[in-house]
Amino acid sequence: MSIRYRYYEGPEDLTLQYDFWKKVTSDLPYAWKPTISPSQFVTQEQFHPKSRAFAYDGDTLVGYMSFTGSREFVSLGYPWVLEGYEGAVQDELYDRVYGFAVSEEFGAEKFAQRFRSQWKKPIDFFLSKGFEVMNASPIVGTSLDGIATKQSDLIPYRVEQGFQFDKWEDLERRFNRNTSDAEIEMMRQYYSSVNFDYGIEYRMNGERGGYAGVAIRKDTNYAEVIAMSLRNDLMDVFEDVMSSIELESSRRGANTLSITTAFLPEAFARDGYMKLTEDVMVMKSV
Repeated sequence: MSIRYRYYEGPEDLTLQYDFWKKVTSDLPYAWKPTISPSQFVTQEQFHPKSRAFAYDGDTLVGYMSFTGSREFVSLGYPWVLEGYEGAVQDELYDRVYGFAVSEEFGAEKFAQRFRSQWKKPIDFFLSKGFEVMNASPIVGTSLDGIATKQSDLIPYRVEQGFQFDKWEDLERRFNRNTSDAEIEMMRQYYSSVNFDYGIEYRMNGERGGYAGVAIRKDTNYAEVIAMSLRNDLMDVFEDVMSSIELESSRRGANTLSITTAFLPEAFARDGYMKLTEDVMVMKSV
């Protein structure tokens, strides 16, 4: 097997990367919607073509690997390959991309990546490269088949396209005093990379009381609540909050909805919800 490797050559490679990632992850349990971080990274000063490597068998793209980030922190992608190209092709992609990241030219110091707990091959690959599992956050969810909730039965809310970070930040600063400036800045960077489908705002007595952001992967119809901040009185009616998100996600074609348990009240026991997976974070420092 003669494999040809090359680095990033131009914007068309972003489309190539996105299409390939969606193809190889379409059958993986609870694979999220692609983020926009790759397209953001190519416009930043830290970007280098060697942060993206592609593998070809003849004219067929059979694998790629990439990273985004800075010297202080890198989100290191997994070397995704077509079935039958595991092993040597993955190792070569890793050596090229990770090797450049730790080189004197780029000088990365810390690496991280996240996977779903069922993704055994990617997790084992990173563990074999010296990464360690740092945490695993439970995710619960439900099927949206047959959702028949009517908006008139729910608490008042308004839906908007995309996600307005300032609304989420306003609630965190006013009602969640445990959220530090550093955490808010970290979430600003993270949420800016998420391709949200919609934001949903709750107003109580004329004042914003809650805000959430949802992303939906269209090819698998999988919806994920990625951002949420609620005033205490809305936590008391959390089932109504979830009803509205279930309804709006279903209206947009989703058939499964998930949410991290970090957003849930302790007494949450909504019918139909069960543990689906865990968000597993692996990290490595050099």
